[in-house]
Amino acid sequence: MDRVRAHNIELSYVFMGEGDPAFLVIPQWFLSSRSMRTSALVRRIAEHHRVLLYDRRGTGTSDKPGPPYTTARDSRDLGAVVDALGMRDFVVLGMGIRGSQVALHFSGHFPQLVRAVVCIGGTPRLAAGPEWPYGITEAAANAAFGDLSTRDEPPAGASISMREDWAAAGREAAIDILEHTRREDLRPFLRKVTPPTLVIHLSGDRLVPFEAARWLAESLPAGTLELFEAGREVPFSAPEALADHIEAFLRSG
Repeated sequence: MDRVRAHNIELSYVFMGEGDPAFLVIPQWFLSSRSMRTSALVRRIAEHHRVLLYDRRGTGTSDKPGPPYTTARDSRDLGAVVDALGMRDFVVLGMGIRGSQVALHFSGHFPQLVRAVVCIGGTPRLAAGPEWPYGITEAAANAAFGDLSTRDEPPAGASISMREDWAAAGREAAIDILEHTRREDLRPFLRKVTPPTLVIHLSGDRLVPFEAARWLAESLPAGTLELFEAGREVPFSAPEALADHIEAFLRSG
């Protein structure tokens, strides 16, 4: 992998495939570009597009300066990466909740660089609250992730790739990323995300309810919601169908 300077740290990146428009893929949770290279969806997209994969700070082989690992920092880092690589007019693909958070934050700050945004399984806020009934409760979060204050390994049922990426990130970074993903709230920021945005909600998603995805799409200046009949693992189990939906969205714009 190559490395690029992003402010005061170095981030690892790699390109796959050829073709326009280029895609920039932002991984879920603490996952890395290595996991994204094994994604059937990413490989399918790379058949027709140039795809940039990178490791966010604290993940993979990128620098690990220590917490906090916030969406704002990830977005700022990404701005430096695409500037150094001279990228413009690309599609930002956010994988899952964390990937979508960073994709939306980045696209709101740098709309002039982005042709379109695709969020798979995203929500503007994961944690429930009195003013946000579409999130998960503390009890549900603990059931999904365990007690993060005492967790020393990935959540139960984690894939081999997730376990390897947990080890690469280290406990401190992985836990901090999970905590910020759970707590951060992008709702006040969504009006700034002006590029066309496809919000793909997975019908079998146990973390993000349909109402959260609908609220997200309706709150974006150019948001489109699509319900995809599949479980949360759809980026890996139905890559052709999902890639076809993304391509159709890009053609429609």
